[in-house]
Amino acid sequence: MRRLTAFLTGLALLWAGGLVLFIAALPKPAEQAPDKVEGVAVYTGGGGTRISTAMAIFADGAGERLLISGVHPDTSAARLSDFWVGPKDQFDCCVDLGREALSTEGNAGELNAWATSHRFNNIILVTSDYHMPRALAVTRARMPNATIIPYAVGSGYLNDQGRPASLQAGLKLAGEYTKFLLARVKALIPAGGR
Repeated sequence: MRRLTAFLTGLALLWAGGLVLFIAALPKPAEQAPDKVEGVAVYTGGGGTRISTAMAIFADGAGERLLISGVHPDTSAARLSDFWVGPKDQFDCCVDLGREALSTEGNAGELNAWATSHRFNNIILVTSDYHMPRALAVTRARMPNATIIPYAVGSGYLNDQGRPASLQAGLKLAGEYTKFLLARVKALIPAGGR
């Protein structure tokens, strides 16, 4: 019983230490999109901030096409156009809606299929700062030969000192860290074992 208690205590301390490092390493919100990318993709969530950010950098000239992955089946293109800040014809021709994804794994699958169909190898990925580590881990595991460039959107979960802004934010970050660890473990399993 003592060994089990010591093991569980050590595991909890290891997890807590990893959480501190995870939070410290979260990306700062991006300020400028890189040049010379072929596509922009955004994983939905974050109350629309991710989508509006992706649309803004795309309308400003980043990429040839924009993929919004994980769009709810009941959300119309007209509703999403409310976030659009560029010319209407650019939205109509070059914004693609992915409606199949229900998870980050599903987002990565949609992005892979979209990038393959358009022969894109350099893609900006837009998602929230706290979600970016897991999104990158899952997407790069699915698309190892593509260049995935992170563009983080501030979530408000961190204060100016880089610490959780509230207890609720801390719990959200702890949950995301656990999901990130599981995604890293899953990425190590050969495709035949999934």
